[in-house]
Amino acid sequence: MKKLLPLFLFLCSCSRTAKINVSMNAPSWMQDQLSVSVQQPDKIPAVFADGYILMNQRDDPGSMLITDAAGHIVWYHQVKGTGCKSAHFTHRKTILCILGDKTYPTSYGNEILEISLTGDTLLHLKKGTGDFTSNVHHEVLLTADDHVVMLTSTEKIADLRAQGGGERDTVKSDGILVTDRHGKKIWQWSVFDVLDPAADKDILHTRSDWMHANSLSFDKDSNYLISFYNNGQIWKLDAKTGKVHWKFGRGGDFSYPDSAGFDMGHAVHLNADGDLMLFDNGVSRQQSQTLAFHLDLRHRRATVKIKAVLPAYLFNERMGSAYLTDNNSILQCSSKRNTLVLGNREGTPLWTMRCTFIPYRAEFISREQLLPYIFN
Repeated sequence: MKKLLPLFLFLCSCSRTAKINVSMNAPSWMQDQLSVSVQQPDKIPAVFADGYILMNQRDDPGSMLITDAAGHIVWYHQVKGTGCKSAHFTHRKTILCILGDKTYPTSYGNEILEISLTGDTLLHLKKGTGDFTSNVHHEVLLTADDHVVMLTSTEKIADLRAQGGGERDTVKSDGILVTDRHGKKIWQWSVFDVLDPAADKDILHTRSDWMHANSLSFDKDSNYLISFYNNGQIWKLDAKTGKVHWKFGRGGDFSYPDSAGFDMGHAVHLNADGDLMLFDNGVSRQQSQTLAFHLDLRHRRATVKIKAVLPAYLFNERMGSAYLTDNNSILQCSSKRNTLVLGNREGTPLWTMRCTFIPYRAEFISREQLLPYIFN
């Protein structure tokens, strides 16, 4: 069995001095959380069979897990006293995650942790450090020059009398904060910079969680792609000016077939083909799917490149992700069904993994990305 060397377990919260024990096997109670079944073994691509999957557990104790395609845990990092709300494999070959205890709901937290595959803590920012003064949620990334980019909670006192509200109502929404590795602000943006909540006719119903940004990624030009759960849109933001270059989705700037309509998407990113890819919760249809679009920026038209519909029993109304493993297969995460699915571009399951916990996302990591940490 392929493993990563070394394998580390943190025995206490990383917010304190952590004692590290080295182990070559995940404990049986942790390994027993995963079970794999293979529906079409002859169609599983070699890159997936030789590759790995990153997941995270949001309950206390929080953990980050890397498994192989057989469902064996080959690396893990556990933090007691808090949950791991989301996790990314970075260009530094490290794991970057959001931490938050049970007082922080779902994908919200108050700490950012970067850990190496050898168990070293490379970055640990706590809310209150420098300009990191708001809750972080859903997403934390590293720029090419290793600055920290996070989705944050923000709020504004607004006059909502035009919509039947009060003169000084609180509207809660989202922002982006970029800091150096010491928490010093480099750049900041807010939904309130570009939208007026008083102009939203539904604001009295949504003011406690207006927009609900749920993913952030980089476009090929290093500007931002940000998705919003509540209005079914994806925006491209200028990473220097904060200008909205375009809006894609419901009521956006692009035309696309009605059959590829989506709502409440997650894990929006550019895939290896350069197409805009997302996991569509599909709440209005009660059926989830993966979609990828080629955007014609000049004519503001979108062409559907992937439409992989999950079986009805894997409908996933919240959370979820979808990433290409090669040109013909997609790793989809149906979080609310505790299931990962490797499928083809039409959505036919080839391989599934069941989890006893709710996996917020499942990122595919190729073997090459983990060199030189792999040994056989």
